[in-house]
Amino acid sequence: MFKSRENRFPFSLIRLTAFMLVISIAVSFCSCDNSKGTFDGKRFDTTRHITVLVDSNVDFQSRYDVNTSETAKYIHDTVLTQLNIDVTFVESQKLNFENGVAPDITLYENYNVITTYYRMKGVINIAPYLKDNAENLKDLIGLLGADLISPGIEDPQEVWYLTPREFVPNARVTFIRKDWLDKLGLKEPHTREEFYKCIVAFRDNADKLLGSSADQLIPFFIDSEPNVSAKPFFDSFLDTAIDDMSLYNHGYCRVAQAGYKDGIKVLNDWYNKGLLPKDFQNIRPDTKESYEPIEKGFVGAFCAKADYLYANGDNAHIKAIRENCGEDAQYIAVNTFEDANGKYNYWNEDYLYESLNKIFIPATCKDPLACLIYLNWISKSENINKISTINNGDSKEDPFTSDRYLITFHGINADIAEGTDAETAINTASKVNYIDKINKCVRYWPTAFEYTHTEENISELYPGSVERFVSNSIACPAAEFESSYKEQFEIYKKCGANTLFKIRYEEWDKVMVHGNLEPW
Repeated sequence: MFKSRENRFPFSLIRLTAFMLVISIAVSFCSCDNSKGTFDGKRFDTTRHITVLVDSNVDFQSRYDVNTSETAKYIHDTVLTQLNIDVTFVESQKLNFENGVAPDITLYENYNVITTYYRMKGVINIAPYLKDNAENLKDLIGLLGADLISPGIEDPQEVWYLTPREFVPNARVTFIRKDWLDKLGLKEPHTREEFYKCIVAFRDNADKLLGSSADQLIPFFIDSEPNVSAKPFFDSFLDTAIDDMSLYNHGYCRVAQAGYKDGIKVLNDWYNKGLLPKDFQNIRPDTKESYEPIEKGFVGAFCAKADYLYANGDNAHIKAIRENCGEDAQYIAVNTFEDANGKYNYWNEDYLYESLNKIFIPATCKDPLACLIYLNWISKSENINKISTINNGDSKEDPFTSDRYLITFHGINADIAEGTDAETAINTASKVNYIDKINKCVRYWPTAFEYTHTEENISELYPGSVERFVSNSIACPAAEFESSYKEQFEIYKKCGANTLFKIRYEEWDKVMVHGNLEPW
């Protein structure tokens, strides 16, 4: 999906003023609703014309583009026939907010930028359209649900962007080598204690499992960000009954919540027993160093999203594993880390501006209803299923596959849907208990510290402070854990955590009592 990494923060005053002027002029020359009374529930009586943004970033030359791909042609022709909507897709590289160049249906990741545009009347409030046309938008509303149809900040009755539904659940699962379990006569683990016995058995039988490569065996893999790579493990130590005020005050990071220290201590014990990578602090996420040990068959277990092994077709990790280790090599997804009540939890930390691309309709759009009817069409299950099968097997020639067009439904992958192990992984991730209340805790970017009065430049110190604190505490000698943890926690607090706590403590009434979710 198209995820712009530019302009994570609002533009300068001059650039914002320029954008506001362009939008104001554009809006003055168009009627933002010329479509009432022309849709009979099935089709418009006159042809409607809309533009839709599509991710056009590709890493090779192709004779296809966003409008000539197989997927684009199918969508265009079918939507024109069925709905009388003529769709033109627009390349993401041509998106230019500052010059008022934005398709009728636009995607953008940065929550703050969209917020700024909305306040300048540059984004349409679609709440009235959703309400007045609920019968004609059942598939869109049903797919996203109330949690992904986001209310406005100043007025909860407004709706100014939509968040896609994810095909692959957010929750991470534990992948464990099924063929190793079978070879050692072990059952699939479903508790932390059972999991611990399995990885100890992997360590103690390295010769049997890897032969001459026994010294390469890693029972449980984590990287330099254990708070992410071992997230299901840490989530199991947190108290789901935490009161709202404590959650909000410490919501900027789970490491400040009660119970997290217990998780760090357990991993410290496992590290000193040789159950984790010796050099995990040097392994950066999403790099060759992070996936190569898995692909070479050296890793007994690790945590990841359900599609991690199976996505990307011919480049899927599972294919590399079997090429290196044989067709019998198999991982199976299980939930292994239970909380104090025996439940598997996922603390949802999808903050407002860190999730997927948001879908919104700029004020320059002349036909918001046609846009929503189109979004409803691509949200129908039968259309999702049909579109997802177009050209997915030939992405090396035509790179504009279904995921670039199914913008309300993120993460569809035919390879995942057809794989037994992949289906098991998705079902396993779907069975966990989602703790969503942390979403109310608006996160602060490091630049927030620019407005605080501190002696040190916390905006430079805070990024990475969580990873450093957790990693250093895990990697210390077992006998020094308490003193090392205390020292590292004090360093972490001085790097910005104390400042964030103070900000949140003072904002409790505004955010949690009065419901103002505006980022500070």
